[in-house]
Amino acid sequence: MLPSSRIKLLFGPYITPRVRLGDVLFDEARDCEVVVCGLTDAQLPWPIGKVGRARSLVVFGVLAEAVRKESAIAVCHWWGITGQTVMKWRKALGVPVTNEGTHRLRSEYFGEDWAADARRKAHAKNSDPARRAKISAAKLGKPRPWKVIKKLIEAKTGTKHTAEAKAKMSAAQKARDAWPPKAGRAWTAEEDELVRTLPAAKAALATRRTLGAIYCTRPAK
Repeated sequence: MLPSSRIKLLFGPYITPRVRLGDVLFDEARDCEVVVCGLTDAQLPWPIGKVGRARSLVVFGVLAEAVRKESAIAVCHWWGITGQTVMKWRKALGVPVTNEGTHRLRSEYFGEDWAADARRKAHAKNSDPARRAKISAAKLGKPRPWKVIKKLIEAKTGTKHTAEAKAKMSAAQKARDAWPPKAGRAWTAEEDELVRTLPAAKAALATRRTLGAIYCTRPAK
């Protein structure tokens, strides 16, 4: 990204308002009326207002709109202020940390070659077995915070597994030779032999199972 693109104003044009010394303006950031006492010599000259002895730029008109929409670095460059001041104004005006201008700037930053290289390195590191084992060991035995559990519950409520997800879970269970709890106690080879050779009543006693289970398991003749 070119330096000129970093400080580009997206929602202009912004023009210095015509004011006179002594004019009274309403400062949206300070939420009060201020008296114009001067003009800055920034790229975009702007009225300076004072309340008592405190002096600062008057946040009104197109400057207030720029604070709401433009990136912080662009506002800093054109109005000749610091990033701390922009953050203070955003907080006073109820503007989020990431507005439209900041979002555009970050999107373009992460489209550059250095960002692509950083993402590739991060993805490669995420699959590192040693790193995964270290994270797992750090979380072992530590319960999840309730706010995390609540978010998971809200995200899953009302959703159903897809056919593909069900097939994957079934294959994983079969690979582990797992026995579903609802199926009850697994049948052994000895029990199968008893069911095939003994009468149903005796097989039920020998295996400690119900007659219904014996009849369901016994092969049809």
